[in-house]
Amino acid sequence: MIRIIDRYFIKEFVPPFVFSLFALTFILLMNELFRLIDLFVRKGLPIYIVGQILIYSLPLVVSYTAPMAILVAVVMSMGRFSQENEILALKTSGFSFFSMVKVPLLLTSLFMVFLMLFNGFILPESNHRVRNLMLDVSRKRPAVRLPEGIFSNDFPGYTIYIGKKDEKHSRIYDVTIYNFSKRLLITAPRGELKNFEDEEILQFILYDGELHQLVDNERYQKTNFKKQLINMPLKTELERKTRKYRNEDELTLFNLLQRIERFKNDIKKTEAKIDSLGKAGLNGYLNGDVHTLDRIAFQIKRNLTILKGQRRKTSRYLVSLNKKFSLAFACIVFILIGAPAGYIFRRGGIGGILIGVMLFSLYYIMVIGGEEFADRKGFSPFWATWLPNIILLIIGVYLYWTAEYDRPILKT
Repeated sequence: MIRIIDRYFIKEFVPPFVFSLFALTFILLMNELFRLIDLFVRKGLPIYIVGQILIYSLPLVVSYTAPMAILVAVVMSMGRFSQENEILALKTSGFSFFSMVKVPLLLTSLFMVFLMLFNGFILPESNHRVRNLMLDVSRKRPAVRLPEGIFSNDFPGYTIYIGKKDEKHSRIYDVTIYNFSKRLLITAPRGELKNFEDEEILQFILYDGELHQLVDNERYQKTNFKKQLINMPLKTELERKTRKYRNEDELTLFNLLQRIERFKNDIKKTEAKIDSLGKAGLNGYLNGDVHTLDRIAFQIKRNLTILKGQRRKTSRYLVSLNKKFSLAFACIVFILIGAPAGYIFRRGGIGGILIGVMLFSLYYIMVIGGEEFADRKGFSPFWATWLPNIILLIIGVYLYWTAEYDRPILKT
């Protein structure tokens, strides 16, 4: 009898999970898809490069949608059981609520281990590859990356500032270009961009502007113009280069642990240096050597700034490390909170999906808030990443208790 019920729960749990995983992944990828279509259609990027970017972007999305899919699946399946009074019939027959969720809980525990390995090794590698690929794309077409309101050095020998862009009509506004070799500053209120790929040239056509130049390091010269053409070399071939440096999101589990250990050693050295400088300053003061106090105070202040930066950087890496495990453990939390939620609210189908999405949205908001507090307010990286799990786990245990003994959620 137990085996039949277990198979029945597996049959009802797995299809919603697979459907939710694909549907949620597709939804979260929509924004990336529009960007990739723009690179293919308007920027002329080869389709196989666009496909690689899409594939390398998938693991990051799946790391979030997989726990969310488990939550939606368990709410949908348990909500349908409750809606059709199947859970009531089983409880009347002597089955506990735990016996009904132990199979999904076991499957989720196995999936959690897989997700930890996935977040620890596959996800960092995909993040590293997609970041390298996007850097290669930006080098191939620097005009794509000419940002608004920021000085850009993507063209050798030039610094370019564009206040506003109209990509549809290839128009630019509030343009400033500095030519290092000629010591020439060019400003114009408006202009156009033309891309001559056959000649590997990006042409700036500027209108009603000014030329400012320092001649022979002595004489300043200013010239007004109605129209000015500037040709800049443009690489049209995609050069694949390997960027060796990896940030916290691109390090595998073992490399991340090594980097954190190195940062902790650097912090200890800086703290020891500050302590040594403080003792030297105190000894100098006691011995009457007051002239060195200003220099030592400056060195202490500088090392305190360095220490603050080291601690903040270590905090970011610790957040990344803890998040690899906390996101995976969220699968267990979602089973414990999703199963009783589906039973209590008696919502399967679309209603179950909405409840699951709302619960996950609450969890995601807490995770993002925790990361911000850890980065800006010095909040503990452990609590920043694990507190959302702990809060939902407490709520889940309470909901499970109410479902097990059919108690009201709130006493009236």
